[in-house]
Amino acid sequence: MDNELTVILTASYIPSHPKILLIREVIESLKLIEYKNSTVFDKCKIILAHDHNNNKKYKKYIKNLKIYLNSLNNENLIFKLRNNHGHLTGNILNVINDVKTEYLLVIQHDLPFIRGFNIEKIISDMRENLFMKHIKFNKRVNKRKKMDAKNNLFGKQIIGKNYIYTRTPGWSDQNHICKKTYYTEIVLKECKDGQFMET
Repeated sequence: MDNELTVILTASYIPSHPKILLIREVIESLKLIEYKNSTVFDKCKIILAHDHNNNKKYKKYIKNLKIYLNSLNNENLIFKLRNNHGHLTGNILNVINDVKTEYLLVIQHDLPFIRGFNIEKIISDMRENLFMKHIKFNKRVNKRKKMDAKNNLFGKQIIGKNYIYTRTPGWSDQNHICKKTYYTEIVLKECKDGQFMET
């Protein structure tokens, strides 16, 4: 297992449960991300951080998910369930101490990656440009929208050694990479346990 990057895959109850189709797509999509001459799926600890819910469909979903995880025969996959409702903030608080790496890839259970890239190159660019503290993987084209209109900060390109990045003033909890310390020293100090992270 690697000591540079950990994946936190966050999940909570959704109407499609007990089906595991969405989270399965997300887990499979980790095979698209190149890392250390292999993939994130094969090389990194992947913590499946699940929120609490007493819904019968959710309990059946968890059973189905565990069967699927066992079938993958991947020791890097670790399932963790909160014992009370905590939203995304609580999910991450529940597992942050299990992260022993410098970087985190935080992904959501319904946002699979749709094309490959090399995450080592992003980490390298972040090390070269220390002001790049939170790299979000966009699900839309880079256009100025709603929160991007604030402070005239949107759109400046940062040309890294490996990739080109677009600055935005809008913070998002969608799939992103950052240092663990970004969460422990900033995000989790701002966000209360059980509160929506966007708040």
